[in-house]
Amino acid sequence: MGTLIEKTREKLNLLIEEDSILHEGEILKVSQELDSIIYKYYKKQVLL
Repeated sequence: MGTLIEKTREKLNLLIEEDSILHEGEILKVSQELDSIIYKYYKKQVLL
């Protein structure tokens, strides 16, 4: 799960670096995806 978080965070950072206005919709989508992954990761950690 940690690797997935890092890959998604890297993708988000690349989109922001390229041009935040051109990729605004994609940035929001990837940001929401990252939030979801992090939530699931920590939810799983709490249950352990």
